[in-house]
Amino acid sequence: MADEQNMECPFGEMLLTAARESFLRNPHWRRIYDMAPEGAKRRLEVSFFFTEHRGILNTDRDGRFEKYRAWREEVERRMTDEDLEYMIGLKGNTAAVKHFANLLRGRRERLAPKLMSYDDFFAMLDAEGAFDSFDYDEETKKGILGDFLPVLKGSGDPLETHLEDILATAKLKEVRTYPKNEIMYVRVEVRFLTETAEWSRPYQMLAAWDCFNILKGYVFPVGKGTRTRLPIELENPENAAQRAKRMQLAAARATAMKGKE
Repeated sequence: MADEQNMECPFGEMLLTAARESFLRNPHWRRIYDMAPEGAKRRLEVSFFFTEHRGILNTDRDGRFEKYRAWREEVERRMTDEDLEYMIGLKGNTAAVKHFANLLRGRRERLAPKLMSYDDFFAMLDAEGAFDSFDYDEETKKGILGDFLPVLKGSGDPLETHLEDILATAKLKEVRTYPKNEIMYVRVEVRFLTETAEWSRPYQMLAAWDCFNILKGYVFPVGKGTRTRLPIELENPENAAQRAKRMQLAAARATAMKGKE
């Protein structure tokens, strides 16, 4: 995580270092900075830079402000909950506290479980309007199924526990793309590991995510109606046998990916 958080300043490390050193000569900011977790340190450095170079940034020349804003937003995207909570605790700037509180609340809302009823799921899709549907080739289908990795990894949804099950067994049955908000809808046949780490019977799963790989919702329809039911394999906590099997699946997947490089 530390390497990921150390995103380079687009205006050069020398200017960033100078701004940081200028602020840290103040004992108040030195104490705040030294106590901050790594992601919060990066965000504090962005603030130091902005304060020191506001005159340069507040011009339209060379798209400088847009470049700064993109940098700031990327740093914030990489912050952990701990980082955001630390920034919220710095109560001197009301606007800043509100900003970081909104970021944290928005993140937690995105991480809420996305299991939906059949009716609610399709009401969400109906609100997206017209959709496109294509008969994709096999390589494209593999790529679409591979999107389950960025969609579920780190999502906080209970379905994340079963990510390796999905990647190992999913068969793509239907794809729709909704251009309005760039929503991807898939219908897949998937199996889950039972308590004895064997594969379950197949289930139909419908899922949707946006162009940022944020999970919008999913549902397991029963039969041909609109009833829904969570597969029994998803109702119990992961046991040691399932965990060991999923670790094997993850290792095999990583080896297969390296073989393609």
